[in-house]
Amino acid sequence: MTLHLNRSISVAGPIVGGSHGFPGTSTSLDISAAGYVEHEYFVSGNAASYIATNSWTSDGRWDVEEESSAPYTTRIIVRTPTDPAKFNGTVLVEWLNVSGDTDIDVDFGHMNEEITRGYAWVGVSAQAAGITSTGGSALGDGVVGLLTWDPERYGNLDHPGDRYSYDIFSQVGAALRSPGDVDPLGGLVPTQILAAGQSQSGFRMLTYANAVAPHARVFDGLIVHARGGIGAPLGDGMMLLDPAPARVRTDLDVPVFQLITETELFELCGGPGPTSFAAARQPDTDMIRTWEIAGTAHSDAYSLKILHPQYVRQFVDIKNLAALFDIVNDGPQRYVSCAALRGLREWAAGGSAPASAPPITTADDAIVRDRHGNALGGVRTPHLDVPLAVLTGEKVHVPTNGATIPFDASTLATLYPTHEAYVTAFTEATDRAVAGGFILPEDGAVLIAESARQMLGE
Repeated sequence: MTLHLNRSISVAGPIVGGSHGFPGTSTSLDISAAGYVEHEYFVSGNAASYIATNSWTSDGRWDVEEESSAPYTTRIIVRTPTDPAKFNGTVLVEWLNVSGDTDIDVDFGHMNEEITRGYAWVGVSAQAAGITSTGGSALGDGVVGLLTWDPERYGNLDHPGDRYSYDIFSQVGAALRSPGDVDPLGGLVPTQILAAGQSQSGFRMLTYANAVAPHARVFDGLIVHARGGIGAPLGDGMMLLDPAPARVRTDLDVPVFQLITETELFELCGGPGPTSFAAARQPDTDMIRTWEIAGTAHSDAYSLKILHPQYVRQFVDIKNLAALFDIVNDGPQRYVSCAALRGLREWAAGGSAPASAPPITTADDAIVRDRHGNALGGVRTPHLDVPLAVLTGEKVHVPTNGATIPFDASTLATLYPTHEAYVTAFTEATDRAVAGGFILPEDGAVLIAESARQMLGE
């Protein structure tokens, strides 16, 4: 049983109207086909900022105390099953990513197939940029925060700054467990609330786990996804360069699951050194799991195919991410992410911890690769053990997106003399991944069926 913050907050909504008629960060996925609906709410209250009360070191035992408070009004996006009987009791609260100066729901994309099997999902505009940015995004000049994008809909939002982001996130989680007059979950009663953040939000999630979670005691488990070897500051900025490296504290009483791609090992934070995730590696414990997923990249084709239509619908001037679909990494990150989410759900409910996995093999500040160019070690999937391409998370064409480099016809013919030989090998590798808990049984069945339809060399 977790505790929650005793702060008075108010929730308004569902929010409708505005010049666009739909919320920012509205998903491009057809969640209605999975029996889900999307709503938006405004959340208001007074949030605390935090200051460190000890010298922060690599062990993650980062103590804080509340410093000041400020009023805020932010928004949340809520996706829930339309049939209450489908709800499995777990709410996943995602810290929306603002690396592009707009809110994006990266982990919902990676985990949507598992989420829409019965979870509720809540995306939180925890940081200021998603609300207040006025342009200059690397994604395109037209990419702006909510206040500029639709002032009619979002004119009441008021974010006091990122030093209040951690408490805002906590307060949303607490409100889901103990709603007031307006219930964002529409009457669904959660038995478990998990938190997740990817990339920029993954850095924040590490700092949340180390500094804020022991203080706030809101979430039953946390997913730290695709971070480098450091955390995020308590205030503004993306990366906390000191201490480096930074690890998950080992005295938490709720589980923390780290999901890491090849990109984070050395590339994400500027190359080998103390800020790389390789430097921050630590052993698994009763409350910590780290899965390094071979053949995956920080931002991959599957994620881009979800985010690109979302961006195009929302913004007039946006970079053409579709041009990257065929060249960036198309590895199996989403399948392993779904397995991790279910594993965390069961673990946080008192079940067995997910399986431990070896790290990706590294030597001399580099990933060790097989004769084809694929990584050794790490979480293994059929895409790596029965490959049709090189799947790398390291820069080939663009940073952080990795690459997919298909094998030529001669290589494929040597590896798989017949289509049946390929399907048999792929099925056996999938069964191993399912047995290990790294791919869910229902996703494994889909992959095996797809392998039977795969046209080798075309």
